[in-house]
Amino acid sequence: MYIEQSRIFNMDCFEGLKNLYESYGQCVDCVVTSPPYAQQRLHQYGGVDETLYPQWTVEWMDAVGRVLKPEGSVFIVIRPHIKNGVISDYVLKTRLALRKAGWYECEELIWIKPDSPPLGSVNRPRRAWESILWFSKSNKPYCDPKANGTFSNRIGFENNKFEHGGISHIHAGQRKASIGIARCKDYVEAGTSKVKKGIKHEAMYPVQVPEYLIKMCTKERQIVLDPFIGSGTTAEACIKLNRGFVGYEIKSDYYEIANAVILDSIISSGKETIYKEFVEQNLEVYFI
Repeated sequence: MYIEQSRIFNMDCFEGLKNLYESYGQCVDCVVTSPPYAQQRLHQYGGVDETLYPQWTVEWMDAVGRVLKPEGSVFIVIRPHIKNGVISDYVLKTRLALRKAGWYECEELIWIKPDSPPLGSVNRPRRAWESILWFSKSNKPYCDPKANGTFSNRIGFENNKFEHGGISHIHAGQRKASIGIARCKDYVEAGTSKVKKGIKHEAMYPVQVPEYLIKMCTKERQIVLDPFIGSGTTAEACIKLNRGFVGYEIKSDYYEIANAVILDSIISSGKETIYKEFVEQNLEVYFI
C-alpha cells in the first residue's frame, strides 16, 4: 500500500483488516488508536463488557498483527475507570492477555491533559492523564527517540551530578554533558482544549497525541492504521507528517464526520497531489 492510496472505510475493523491483508499483506508500519472503553460510552458505541474486553482486544490485535510489519508498533490510548471505589481491572487483564498472545509490551507512555475537565469520581482527584500502551511483534521495534527531541546542552550524565563509584549503570561511563538533540520524553502533554471544535464526537483526542507517536515510530510516506478512526484525528496527524493512513469506523455518522475532517485537512494543507485518491473519491463532501 502506498501513501497515495490512503483511505478510511465505513465498516467493522475485523472485516476491514481482513480485506487489507488480502489486498496488501503486511503493509502497516504503525497503529495509533483509542478503542472504545469497556461499556463507558454505551449510547455512542454500545461498548464491550469488561469480562470480554481482554479477549476482544486480543482478537482485533490478532487481525492487526497480520497487516503490521515485523518492526511496527501499536499504540493504544486507554485508561480504566473507577468501579465500586477501586480501579477496574479490565485494562490490566487486557495487557496481560496481549502478552500471553505473543505481543511484546515495549513501554508505557502517558498523555498529560493540563486543562482536563473535572472527570472521574468526585471522591478522587480529577483525571488529568491517560496511558498510551506500546505493543509490538518485536522487542526491538523501529523507533527514533530523537524525532520529538529538543535541543540541549546537557546530554548525558555529568560527573558532578552523582557520587563516584559503585556498579550502577547510571555511574558507568560518566563524562561531561554534550550538545545536541536529546531523546524525547515518555509523555505527551496536550490539553483537551486543543481538540478541534465544532465536531460532534464524544471521544476525541488532540492531534498532538498521534502526531508525537507517529513521528517517533515511522518515517515519511509509511502507513499508519487506526482500526477505530472515530473523528479522523489519527489521519489528520498523518497528513501533517506526510504519512499514509488507513482506518475503519463502524458508525456511519462518525465515518462521514471523519471523511469531511480528513478532506478539509488535505485541502487546507495543499496536499491534494499526495492524497490524490482520497480527494477524488470524497471531493463532493467538501462542497456540501
